[in-house]
Amino acid sequence: MGKSRVPYLRIIPACILLCIAVSLVLPSAENAVCQTAPESMMQKQEETRRLESEIAQLEAQMSKVTKDWVTVSAKLAELEEKIVTCYMEIDRVEIEIEKSRDAINGLIRRMYVDGSISDFERLMSSEDLSDFITNYDHMARVVSSESRTLNEFRAKRNRLARYKDQLSDYKSEQAKLARSVSPDIVEAAIAEKRNRLADLTSEIIALQLPVTLSPAPSNFSPTRVYSMPEDNGFVPTGQVFSGYSSWYGNEFHGRPTASGERYDQYAFTCAHRTLPFGTWLRVTFRGRNVVVRVNDRGPFVKGRILDLSRGSAEAIGLTGVQWVDCEILVPKKS
Repeated sequence: MGKSRVPYLRIIPACILLCIAVSLVLPSAENAVCQTAPESMMQKQEETRRLESEIAQLEAQMSKVTKDWVTVSAKLAELEEKIVTCYMEIDRVEIEIEKSRDAINGLIRRMYVDGSISDFERLMSSEDLSDFITNYDHMARVVSSESRTLNEFRAKRNRLARYKDQLSDYKSEQAKLARSVSPDIVEAAIAEKRNRLADLTSEIIALQLPVTLSPAPSNFSPTRVYSMPEDNGFVPTGQVFSGYSSWYGNEFHGRPTASGERYDQYAFTCAHRTLPFGTWLRVTFRGRNVVVRVNDRGPFVKGRILDLSRGSAEAIGLTGVQWVDCEILVPKKS
């Protein structure tokens, strides 16, 4: 009998040790799960603060860039005027060069038509002093005219080359100025960071909210008439976010949403990427607002935070993609 008890004595401490180990491991695993959400929250909040700081810096930069752009625009307008003037001067000089070229060609033809005896031979064959003076004056005029025409031609060529170099410099300066200061680049960076900030804000709100799912309708009726939810039936939470919203309608009408409900384009609902299903939002657009319930996921287009149902969009006059302000609401307890 004594020998048969030995295995039990060995097993019991082992079981006790196993239970102790499990009791120690399970709480730590539970703590690890519990710590995941706060750590995720802290990371998102840290990124939110960083984005807010970067947006503030970009907005300050935008203010300076806008002022600089006014100066640059005036300079660009001045350069554009100089470029136009330069083009006109180039055209004028090219016309003068063409005239000079025709004049030289005409002079050469006249000298050839005059005969085979050159002006110098004619001068040397003068019969008397009077004839010599006459031939000399003629030769001097021809030589002087030819020389003057050629010199004018060279001067016009040089002037044209200078204008073309000047035009090239103006264009290079214009391109450099246009690249140096551009509000569009800064504005695009601000819009991108604002969109990311809106996404982060909604993700943080989703982590803070309890899961309050509203039961999905048991049936779907395309002819159902919806009444707009009354704003005074809800309590504002002060949790707000903003961003670009779109809307979706007929092509999804009657199809299942991510929550399991059938999509009704005339119901006051919306799609959001992270907010729990059943979350109520007050959506404001240009002074008009509508209360909607999250029952779908989306939009899946970068830069947008919300997809309104057709009925919700029509209630506030939203068409296309527009900037909206949203606040999370909680239904009043009856």
